[in-house]
Amino acid sequence: MLGNKRLVIEIGTREVRGVLFSSFIGRINIERMESIPVAGEEISSTIARILSAFPSDAEITLQLPGHLFMTRRLTLPFTDRKKIRKTIPFELDGILPFSVEELMTDSVLSHSHEKGSSVIALAIPKNIISHYLKSFPETRKPSRVIPDFISLLSLGNNIREESGIWGIIEIDDEKISMVFISNGRPIMMRSLTDTDAAFTEEQLNSTIKSLQADGQKVERLYISGKGATHTIPLLKKVGEVTLLPAVLNGINSGEWLKWASVAGGALSISEYSQFNILGLNPEREQIEKILKAASVGISLLLAIVTVNLYLHYSTAFYRFSSLQTESRKIFTSIMPEVKKVVREDTQLKNALSDKKELLKILAGGAAPFYSQKLEGINNLIGGHPEITIRELLFEGRKLTISGDGTGIESDKLKRIFADIEGMENIMVEEMAQGIDPNNYRFRVRIELI
Repeated sequence: MLGNKRLVIEIGTREVRGVLFSSFIGRINIERMESIPVAGEEISSTIARILSAFPSDAEITLQLPGHLFMTRRLTLPFTDRKKIRKTIPFELDGILPFSVEELMTDSVLSHSHEKGSSVIALAIPKNIISHYLKSFPETRKPSRVIPDFISLLSLGNNIREESGIWGIIEIDDEKISMVFISNGRPIMMRSLTDTDAAFTEEQLNSTIKSLQADGQKVERLYISGKGATHTIPLLKKVGEVTLLPAVLNGINSGEWLKWASVAGGALSISEYSQFNILGLNPEREQIEKILKAASVGISLLLAIVTVNLYLHYSTAFYRFSSLQTESRKIFTSIMPEVKKVVREDTQLKNALSDKKELLKILAGGAAPFYSQKLEGINNLIGGHPEITIRELLFEGRKLTISGDGTGIESDKLKRIFADIEGMENIMVEEMAQGIDPNNYRFRVRIELI
């Protein structure tokens, strides 16, 4: 259907927002926006109310806050998206505070090269997705789920004059989400639930410094969200900061910053249509199969007609010679693809084998230096029952700690770990909120001295 209507629903802790839009040949036009506060009622009631304001046949994309997702950068020996999607769970196994059976995953390409690709993998517990999907009426379930990172990435890629490395930051009442982009592809995604101005500045500074340490200089930051206007003056020390320009039609200039992230979800239909944390769309897969079958059918029909004419107007010897030559051409044309598939499958097996060997090596005992740090962590955590450690990962003089926290925010978490002797440059890389707003999964990165 040309120019079909679609709907993006964004669920926050204070309100549910919806944007109705139409798309035609890649052009997105915003047609209607609605917002309903969540005040003393079940989230399902609020969702039902906002859905009633839009056409019942509109296909729904659900957009969730980035702090519910975990992100990891992975390097793979191939570029095919379907292979990447199948491989991501195996690559994430053992490096996240959940088993892969508990997670739903997808990824975004960050960099590609001759030997493969680098991707940013995103994962979210299945029970969180189930919780939100159950809040929708049975006949109006979302067919696509994305994090707000994909929305911000879509907005950032439509700032046409930008080059180098730039960041898109959304500052809202309840969260901060940020995406850093280079040459149109993401290099980092982060989200926080603390919106204090000083904390925002601190986290942006630490993020930018970590990119600079890798030789990646951030040229400019674009700010959106309800808190954008009053936050910009406080972030001038971080670098060049400006308001996110409007990149879509249908939203008044005075409303743009407030609605930009939801509008970006609409834009993602054309920018990142294949991203869906729910997995591949069965209907879209079926259409692709039908189109492929139709293409093969037409090719076969043309071949049959050609051969039929050929058999009627050629000699037997000429027929044989021509068919033999054509067979040779077909064989020659498909062999590179066959070799490529075999090579990529071999690379995948080798990569998985190498990972298993690495995990066996890492399972060995810790050196005395690390044992001392482990003892310090153990003594400290004994005095903080609100924290549970799930995983410790040493990388040279850097330590990554993953665990659970109850009733604790990023700044308090940093103060707790700062009390351990011999630890500095403590950075909270991830705070993933569970269904209970009081519970978090966290990941802290520390330099050891």
